[in-house]
Amino acid sequence: MSLNELKLVLALLTLAAGAAGGLAPLLGGGRSRLVVGSGNAFAAGLFLAIGLLHFPPEAAEAFALRGSTFPTASVLALGAFLLLLLLEHVLLPDSAHQAAHSHSGEGRHVHDTLAVPSGPPPSAVSSSPYVLVVALSTHSVLAGFALGADADARGALLTFFAIIVHKGTCGLALGLALLAAATPPRRALRLVTMFALTTPAGILAGAAAGGVLPVDLREAFNAGATALAAGTFLYIGAFDLVQDQFLLPARRWAKWLSAVAGAALAGLVTLWL
Repeated sequence: MSLNELKLVLALLTLAAGAAGGLAPLLGGGRSRLVVGSGNAFAAGLFLAIGLLHFPPEAAEAFALRGSTFPTASVLALGAFLLLLLLEHVLLPDSAHQAAHSHSGEGRHVHDTLAVPSGPPPSAVSSSPYVLVVALSTHSVLAGFALGADADARGALLTFFAIIVHKGTCGLALGLALLAAATPPRRALRLVTMFALTTPAGILAGAAAGGVLPVDLREAFNAGATALAAGTFLYIGAFDLVQDQFLLPARRWAKWLSAVAGAALAGLVTLWL
């Protein structure tokens, strides 16, 4: 199987994981909240370990082979991290930000409970599933692009492993949000489908971008995409997963152990690869 064929298979698997995760709460009545919490914590460990152990050395080595002495990989990773921080924590309005970070499935944030209990306006409640789809889809596209741009089959498989765990738990969270918002079934199905398609779209875009470039530029593109992926994975692990899970008081030891298990597994797989 060629690398592009492998990426196509992985894209289809992420599509299935996103769709299954999103539909499970809608079909099962929302009995998946504990799975979301533990799954997101496990995915956090995966993303942090891959963002630290796999992507940076690979990108730095690629730039070094091209004769670069400047820490280009670190600069690009930092740039990706800061860009996502700007997009999600600065440019998003407060109501959209709260909706984007309420997908843990275990309740509201601790800092939300300190707010005046006046409740959000009806428009904010009705639009929160859409905001959540946009927020989750942004991360999904970027993570998928990193997989699609990977020039190594083993590295692509490692990235896929982290993505599919996150994709499934995010799909569960989205389904729970749609269920809580009493979203009509047809609209919920459209939103779950949109979310499920984002990671495959990112994978295909990354593979296509690397494939159309001249051979002499392809290695530089792959190195740059890997460095950007490092910053993206660190951001998703730290802000999108760890922050959301550990601001909640329940089951912190269980979630910490899940995160450690994810990081350890990613580290072992990285050493094996």
